[in-house]
Amino acid sequence: MTISGFGPALALMALYHITMVRKDRKIGVKTARRHIAAVYVFCFVLALVLAITGVPGIYNLAVDSKVNMVPFAYFPAMYRHYIMNVLLFVPVGFLLPLLWKRFGKWRRTLLCGFAFTLSIEIIQLFNERVTDIDDLLMNTLGTMVGFLVFVLINKTLPRISVFSSDGGGHLKGEPYVCFAFVWLSFLVFKPVISGWLFGVAFPLMNGAP
Repeated sequence: MTISGFGPALALMALYHITMVRKDRKIGVKTARRHIAAVYVFCFVLALVLAITGVPGIYNLAVDSKVNMVPFAYFPAMYRHYIMNVLLFVPVGFLLPLLWKRFGKWRRTLLCGFAFTLSIEIIQLFNERVTDIDDLLMNTLGTMVGFLVFVLINKTLPRISVFSSDGGGHLKGEPYVCFAFVWLSFLVFKPVISGWLFGVAFPLMNGAP
């Protein structure tokens, strides 16, 4: 459930922004509200990726290693799966340079996308999903495609730079805080919230008073 994972991350990011923006104001640094709003969209995209990939909570971790280290071993039978993995990370590759100027270089964006998908594949060693080299390759490719889409759009519509920030003041670590809070939310808070929601909804669905 994406919302149960995104909700805590949203709350944590809101507290982070309230604290950091107040500190920035004291030193004369201002961050546009549209940038902060777009950051929450980025967090939702990260949450959606984790929800689709089936990241387990820390309370449900179990060693259940299913690993494929042979690239394209299932091609062409799984070509749709490859396409979906590429598309899944296009928004990540697009939003990173859109929101933060430091990701204007493709190497940094690609490395960030690679690190994110690698963390997903590692955590999947502890649930019933398959840790697959193809997922790592296709997700990283999707990050690169998203970056190239940004470059193309930025050349034709330079006004999209209004969402960008140079990460000055106390918000230098903002992109990495996004990743950290979304991961924390899915690993720790999402299982608790999902369990509570199920406990409330299940009796209602079965007609319990």
